[in-house]
Amino acid sequence: MTDSSRDDEFTFMFRLKNRAVRTLLIFVGPAQGSSQSDPRQRLKREYERRKALHEQRQNDGQDGAPSNEAHGGDHDGE
Repeated sequence: MTDSSRDDEFTFMFRLKNRAVRTLLIFVGPAQGSSQSDPRQRLKREYERRKALHEQRQNDGQDGAPSNEAHGGDHDGE
């Protein structure tokens, strides 16, 4: 996996951090600005972008999970 795709992973930790930061911005963040400058909107756009990329990778079979063929195909545990 390349560094650029690692930066785009849709991991549990990314989702947790994204949700926590968005929630904190409600209480302690700056006032809402335009859609381009509002940090909550930027976080939401980044979340949606990564989610779409993750779904695309799953549909393409590139979700990063090792396949059985990479480990020698079907193996009876012998």
